[in-house]
Amino acid sequence: MKRVKILAISLLVLGQALSGSASAAPVTLAGTNVDFSFDDALLGLFGSPGVSGNTLFFTPSSFDAQSAGGAGSGFDLTKQTINVRVTVRDGFLFDKVKLAERGDYLLLGTGATVHVGGQLRTFDVTTPATERTAAILPAAPLTMTGFPTHNWDAGAMINVNDWMSAKTLNVTLENILVASSVSGSLGFVEKKFAGLDIAVTPVPEAETYAMMLAGLGLVGLMAARRRV
Repeated sequence: MKRVKILAISLLVLGQALSGSASAAPVTLAGTNVDFSFDDALLGLFGSPGVSGNTLFFTPSSFDAQSAGGAGSGFDLTKQTINVRVTVRDGFLFDKVKLAERGDYLLLGTGATVHVGGQLRTFDVTTPATERTAAILPAAPLTMTGFPTHNWDAGAMINVNDWMSAKTLNVTLENILVASSVSGSLGFVEKKFAGLDIAVTPVPEAETYAMMLAGLGLVGLMAARRRV
């Protein structure tokens, strides 16, 4: 009887382990010219994503920071970081990695502040030492007070059009929301949309390369004649 119980417990633990590893399996969503791969168990506050064209977008419902009356430390910080691998389809090259975010905020009383920030980071998986970053910045200061809540926009962009051989990019999105307050004030900020857009360009055809080379040769010839 004791052996049966031990076997049952072992099977239960094994089943939980297998189900946990299955829930953490990578997910791939197809865009128009790129594919997005990520671990859906690590998306956290961003929630489930969708795809439109070459944009991976999120519509979170509980990604916020709020502070009232300076209680506790006087501020609240909420953060989430996710990693996405982006693979470009044959016939296209990476051009830009762009991020657009939106939300709203509320400032009541005197002395409350809210902030939106973070970082966009990317590298070619074949050369991970070559990395580029851009700060996520709001389009305008978040300083309007009173009801109703006020909208905010933020974004970041990284040019990768010189990575001609890149086929897969690792993109890291770090988001930070901060709300602070003093006695008699309230600060609240919420993220409601995040869109990771991958701009691509078609691979130039051989004829295009030939025309470019011919044009450069003609320019060089004309310059040489002028010097003579």
